[in-house]
Amino acid sequence: MLGSKPHNRPLFVTGYIRKWKVNCILVDGGSAVNIVPKSMRGDLGIMVEELSKSRTIMQGFNLKGQHPIGMSRVELTMGDLSMSSIFHVINTKTSYKLLLGRHGFMNMGLYPPLCDTA
Repeated sequence: MLGSKPHNRPLFVTGYIRKWKVNCILVDGGSAVNIVPKSMRGDLGIMVEELSKSRTIMQGFNLKGQHPIGMSRVELTMGDLSMSSIFHVINTKTSYKLLLGRHGFMNMGLYPPLCDTA
């Protein structure tokens, strides 16, 4: 809840990759991967030569799915928290500059542990 009103708006945060400040980082616990749109790759200093091949198929951007251009391990800092994680570069327009998925949460120690149902 935001104040006393329920809401379902997306959560955006700010962080740093390398020396670059990044606004509009979408926090999405439902996403299995971290994403960088192709339009941001160069702005963040991620060189094409740094990209590794990815065999992942991304769903949710079009009906067919798509392969990322590549992936790169980058350091993301948000306040006192810092993580090194794989980000997949995709060639799709997005409303965010980065998407931080479940793996990003886990790498920062923010994702809750699995419940023991025994």
